[in-house]
Formats: sequence, structure tokens, C-alpha cells
Amino acid sequence: MEQWFKRATDFNPNYYAAFDAKLFYLEPKWYGSREEMLAFGRQCVTSTSWGGRVPVILRDAHEALAKYLKEEEQPAYWKQPAVWADLKAAFEKFFTLNPEEISLRHNYALYAYRAEQWDDLNRQLPLRREINYDLFGGQVQYETMIRLAKAHAKKLVVLGSGDRRT
Repeated sequence: MEQWFKRATDFNPNYYAAFDAKLFYLEPKWYGSREEMLAFGRQCVTSTSWGGRVPVILRDAHEALAKYLKEEEQPAYWKQPAVWADLKAAFEKFFTLNPEEISLRHNYALYAYRAEQWDDLNRQLPLRREINYDLFGGQVQYETMIRLAKAHAKKLVVLGSGDRRT
């Protein structure tokens, strides 16, 4: 696998399918482990050699790992601080490399919602264009998310001489 991965990424360092195939190979049900998946995903975020969609491999690693859990355990998984740190790093790196690409803003917002990271969610909401309601579980679920995001928005207090405090 490593030989073919190297060949593919030497030819095209941003070839997402090669990274996705390696991540699949690293799943615990095949030849890897949770730790190897996360290490590879984090490498995809920190590397200066890879770009394009490669940083979101870390998000994909967490998606795959969450599927190993019972459905009722999955919401708590997304709220773990270490999981959110990984997701935020992956999306921030992706948008740093691809500032004009807005298609994943919905995804960033969805994971911020799952993690109850209200400030990050509120920052993402105005950055998306058309809304893919299906991604959020339908229009009703999306509107619920918006209401919760607004309810948790930090209130900005304006003090004298232009100082601000939340």
C-alpha cells in the first residue's frame, strides 16, 4: 500500500483518492488502528507538501471512527474536545489552502453544531451560500440548528472608548 500511495502522491501530491484509499486501509477492520488513522489524518493537516482537499482526510478519519460506535454513542463522540480540535484544524487548513472554495462551509458548520461549538458555528453560517438541507437532516433540523446557534451567540458589550467585551 505504501509503495502505491507514494507513487500516486509523487505524481500528484493532492490526489485525494490516494489519501482516502490509504485511510481506508488503515481502518481497524483492515490493517490499521484508530491511532494510525488519526496520525495519518493529522499528518494530512500538518504537511506542507499536500494540499487541495487532503486536510479533510482527518475529518474523514473521525467519520469512519464514529461509525464503529453505537448510534447512541456518536453524539458524545463529536463533543470530545480532541475530536473538535482535529476537525477545526482540518477545516481551517483546508480553507487556508482553498479560500475561494465554499462547498465545505456547510460541513464545517455541521461539525461545529455536533460539537456544540457555537462561536465557530456562528462564524461559519454567514459564509455559506445555498443551503444543502439534506446535509443537516432536513430543513426543520437546519432551522433548529440556526435557532440554537443564535441562542448561544455571545453578546458583544460595547464599553467606553471603543473597548469590547463578551
